[in-house]
Amino acid sequence: MGAMLGISVYARKYIKTSADFLVAGRRLGLALTTATLAATHYGGGFHLGRS
Repeated sequence: MGAMLGISVYARKYIKTSADFLVAGRRLGLALTTATLAATHYGGGFHLGRS
């Protein structure tokens, strides 16, 4: 928990707009964007055959 708070305090100076927070300022590459989308998909419980 402390590490997460430390990272957030450090990263706070780089986040200026909501776009920076939500989509990393649109600076993510294709591989990282795909990995993030896949993690959101599977972490959200959206699996084939189950709803």
